[in-house]
Amino acid sequence: MLRRLRGEHGFFVLIMENTMASCQKCGAGNASSTTNCTTCGTSIKVEQTDLSALWRIRFDLVEKAGGPQLPYIKRLRAGERLRLMWNFWALLFGPFYYIAKGMWRKALVISFSTVALTIFINKAAPSGDLDFFANNIGYAANALFTVFANIDYYRKVVLNHKGWW
Repeated sequence: MLRRLRGEHGFFVLIMENTMASCQKCGAGNASSTTNCTTCGTSIKVEQTDLSALWRIRFDLVEKAGGPQLPYIKRLRAGERLRLMWNFWALLFGPFYYIAKGMWRKALVISFSTVALTIFINKAAPSGDLDFFANNIGYAANALFTVFANIDYYRKVVLNHKGWW
C-alpha cells in the first residue's frame, strides 16, 4: 500500500507500507507478494502484489479516472492526467517498450500497420505528393505508444487482457 505524506521541507514523500493482502473469498491474510490465497487458492487482486511505486501510482490514477475507458479523466488534476497519459520510455522506444512489458501483440500490430500504410502511400502516390504523410506515420505510431502505454499495461496486469487477438 502506498501512502503519500508531506515531508519536512514541503515535498511529498511516498512510503511503501508492507501490508497483508486479504483474500476476498475467505478473508485469510496473505503476503503482499502472493497472487493466490494460501488458504483457498482464490486469486488475489493484482494491485496488492509487488509492483513498483510508479506503476502503483499510475494504476491508482487509472482507477481514479474510472478504469481503462477513463470516463472521469476530467476529475484528475493536470499533473495527474499528464502522468497517466504520458510515458516517456514508450515515446523513446515505442514497440520495443511494449515488447519488454509483454504487450508484444499490440507492438506487432501497430508496427506492421505503420509499415504497411507507409508502403501503401508510397505506391499510391509515387510522384511524392503524399510524402509528408508517409514520413510522419512513424511519429503518429510513437504517439500512440506514448499515450496508451500506461492504460495498456494496466489492462494487461490488472484485467489480464492479452491484447488484440
